[in-house]
Amino acid sequence: MDKTLYLSENRGLEVIRDGPSVWVKEEGKAGRRIPSRLIGRVIIIGNLKMDAGVVTLFTENDIPVTFMNMRGKEAAVTIPYNHNLPRHYEEQKIFLENDENIKRFEMWLFSKRRDAQLNTAKRLSPDTASTFTSRGFRECDYQEFIRQYKPRTEEKWDVVKAIINHLVREMLIGSIMRSDLDPHIGIRHRRHNFGLALDICYTIGPAIDLQGIQFFERSKGSKENDFIIKGQGGWSVSKDGMKDIIHRFENRKKILHDLIERTLDDLFALMRELRI
Repeated sequence: MDKTLYLSENRGLEVIRDGPSVWVKEEGKAGRRIPSRLIGRVIIIGNLKMDAGVVTLFTENDIPVTFMNMRGKEAAVTIPYNHNLPRHYEEQKIFLENDENIKRFEMWLFSKRRDAQLNTAKRLSPDTASTFTSRGFRECDYQEFIRQYKPRTEEKWDVVKAIINHLVREMLIGSIMRSDLDPHIGIRHRRHNFGLALDICYTIGPAIDLQGIQFFERSKGSKENDFIIKGQGGWSVSKDGMKDIIHRFENRKKILHDLIERTLDDLFALMRELRI
């Protein structure tokens, strides 16, 4: 699997383009030259000194770049400019062809999300997962279940979940582009930028919930202020907190990647089914 390049705000950090590679220089440390062919995703966190050519190097090589801050906000994604439509653009429009197809797509999304909710429940409480399986459950039941694991301050949860969301979405947009699908044709998020990515992110949201819960469980084992801190602008994760989120994400990256690929396979199967 391609590697993710994380570039986080740090005093003296500078990133410049060097042909098909980037140079990452930092005060007091030896510089690192990283060929773009070894990179699959790029996450830029906070403000850092960087050549504009670094961004174009990645987009020229079909590598999306995500920008965000330590609060999970001010997120932007750069993708390659291409005046040609993706190869499956016309096929994707079948989801919007009539009300019945829209309903089939929404039912598919709902079914995938329920599977992910059950998997998260199994990880946190096998007894609850067993009850959900035997008696059935609604979205409000799942939300009530995970509420007990969230911090009391809702803003803390929103900040951590937003950051994990951006990491997952970055991976998801890359997979969608490599599949030659249009990332903007969504149904639940119709007419939104990256509508398809947002739709699929909705199905795997419970996996994101799990990583958020694990972050706060982990923070209980140390001083919570080491992981998430409150400043004038509100709550944000600290450098240690960001390292913890990224470390957990990287450990589960293969599982998430496989989940995304299976979901895209199912999406193609649904497209074929609706064409019959």
